[in-house]
Amino acid sequence: MDHEIQRKSGLACKLEEIVASPLVNGYRNKCEFTIGLSTEGKPTVGFTLGTFKAGVTAVAEPVDCPNVSSIAIKYASIFQEFLQNSSLPVWCRHKNTGFWRQFTVREGRRPRNVTNVEYVHPEIGEVMLIFQVCSLGHDNDVISSEFEKMAYAFSTEAAASSPMLPLTHLVIQEHQGISNVAPYDAPLRSLLFPKPDCGPVTEPVSETEEPRIHDYINDLKFSISPTAFFQVNTLAAEKLYSLAGDWAGLDGDTLLFDVCCGTGTIGLTLAHHVGMVVGIEVNASAVSDAHRNAEINGIKNCRFVCGKAEDVMGSLLKEYLDVPQKQGGSSNAAERSDKEIACSENNGLEEQESGNQENSSLNMGVAFCRLFKSVVAVVDPPRSGLHPTVIKALRTHSGLRKLVYISCNPDTLTANAIKLCSNCPEEDKGKKDNRGWRNMSSACLAHRRVKSMPKSEPFWPVKAMGFDLFPHITL
Repeated sequence: MDHEIQRKSGLACKLEEIVASPLVNGYRNKCEFTIGLSTEGKPTVGFTLGTFKAGVTAVAEPVDCPNVSSIAIKYASIFQEFLQNSSLPVWCRHKNTGFWRQFTVREGRRPRNVTNVEYVHPEIGEVMLIFQVCSLGHDNDVISSEFEKMAYAFSTEAAASSPMLPLTHLVIQEHQGISNVAPYDAPLRSLLFPKPDCGPVTEPVSETEEPRIHDYINDLKFSISPTAFFQVNTLAAEKLYSLAGDWAGLDGDTLLFDVCCGTGTIGLTLAHHVGMVVGIEVNASAVSDAHRNAEINGIKNCRFVCGKAEDVMGSLLKEYLDVPQKQGGSSNAAERSDKEIACSENNGLEEQESGNQENSSLNMGVAFCRLFKSVVAVVDPPRSGLHPTVIKALRTHSGLRKLVYISCNPDTLTANAIKLCSNCPEEDKGKKDNRGWRNMSSACLAHRRVKSMPKSEPFWPVKAMGFDLFPHITL
């Protein structure tokens, strides 16, 4: 009956439900504001009123934006006031000139049992402000003077706010590209800021302190560097990660691959359910955070690898799975002939050395390698989806029997699912017609590319569930 319902509904598997966000307004822990000119030509911190492709570059203040936190709105207002008298220009997208480009507010919550009523949001304990600038063609002395004035302005305004605004780090990001999307390795430096009532001469919070804030998911503490990925809706992410663990069917004999792991949030929250976690992430600072997060939470059964998933996934699967299993170690795969895939959609090779911590996790991996009875992968790719090489590695390795796919883009999820779950067709005879591929949808292209997949057992879609991680956003 369930299969008949799925067939008539056009769904590949049962859609369980859509889980609402616990927090609907002001839920974002990270807000990226564009810096530019308003329709009246006034320096403004907010959001563009349209697309650059359509010729729109005007910026409007974040008024009546329910997904933006009150802390982010207050800091955007403070910065906009500062820019009115700044001697450095805001960025002009038409000419690709200017200095001030983008302003990011990142917030970190306190532990659940700690609150401070002095702050605007008692649950918010730390705030990092990131200023993206382009110093090309600007005088260094002028820049230094502006930074000092800006640091003093933020420090004094934060302290004078009632309630007080938390302020932990000011970070400068240098970026000279055309788009505001800076590369992972864009230069960063901390900006010292004065303590309240110390006057214009800056006094460092700590001369050696790294710029990072902290947040909590499922009672684990996570360290977040300026550019590291972290789910913007923390409370909804807790529900998402818990479900991913439930659907993965984990136990102490499970090897869990956390693909596109970011700061390690998924793998670390599930680590106490499995024998070992292997995380893969391209952002080196995020991998460093993942190692740190494992250490501060006392989690020792995790290994994190820095590299593109398409470059390292295949070799890691071979490293951990292409070994003689302990007698009875493959019983789980034998019990279930169908490979499973569960989808959770949220709406909207060099290994990094880490001293003794990394070495110990490597040794532990070798020791555990022959003991795993089940292997599960949880993937949480960016909007572009999984690279074809990653899909090939996941699908063609017979030891991997279960996959949980977390998606933030229905289009790429569809394309990836087709390649993961479709049978490999027999190779077509005769001349192939590749005309018109530029006009094909991602799903049609995926159907064609399944033909190039090595003969392998496809995954079988089992169930799906929607999560509203981005309330007020329409697709």
